[in-house]
Amino acid sequence: MTDPNKTGETNIIDKNVGAIHARNLVLESLNKNLIAERDAAIKQLRQANDLIEADTKARLVQEASEKSTIPLIELAGKDIDELETIIAVTKLTRMPTFESGGDVAVKTEKFDPRTYLHTKYLGHKGE
Repeated sequence: MTDPNKTGETNIIDKNVGAIHARNLVLESLNKNLIAERDAAIKQLRQANDLIEADTKARLVQEASEKSTIPLIELAGKDIDELETIIAVTKLTRMPTFESGGDVAVKTEKFDPRTYLHTKYLGHKGE
């Protein structure tokens, strides 16, 4: 048998190893490119999520400030879940307005059980 180095011929195994090595280099390069693209996409996604969260929080702070008596500065410090809870509780406790005519009369004073019966008695006594 002749030595392939002396005759200038290459061995089939050497060809396969070279092809595998070349393919490995190409795949490593593609992998690095894909990792860089993924990192850029994750960065853009985080920026988009931050913008959406800021817009949502601003909308919820505005809605909560209209419906509750909590100061605006305190509302701005709360997270989105707390703001949604405040709005949901406020919707449950407020009386809806009458749509066909004027607003339904809503008493703005806080309920005081000590004077409630007294005002009822005085109200009926004069009628």
